[in-house]
Amino acid sequence: REKKLDKNMHFFKNLPIDVYVHLMKKAACLVGNSSSGIREGAFIGTPVVNIGTRQTSRERGKNVIDSLNDRESIKKAVLHQIEHGSYGMQPIYGDGQAGERISKILSTCEVSVQKTITY
Repeated sequence: REKKLDKNMHFFKNLPIDVYVHLMKKAACLVGNSSSGIREGAFIGTPVVNIGTRQTSRERGKNVIDSLNDRESIKKAVLHQIEHGSYGMQPIYGDGQAGERISKILSTCEVSVQKTITY
């Protein structure tokens, strides 16, 4: 059984971050080859179809499906992602607490710097 895709597509070049995150949360699926779909999409839970090889070897969450650059592959991946719906948050790049952890470690370290001349 084939689902029909909504014909109402909207394209944006740049958006303020608060608007962008809101749209990512509401999106049925993000399609393209942007690192944003992989990075922010994993944190927000947005279903993503990554087209082509631009993001090869980039760590990604379960929210990303890779697709070849052809109509049928893209269509199949998009339909799969829309049917799946939103994913849970996957903090693949940390939990946002790195700065606090680093400052805590640095505040307890004794640092000794000795200038050394090297030629």
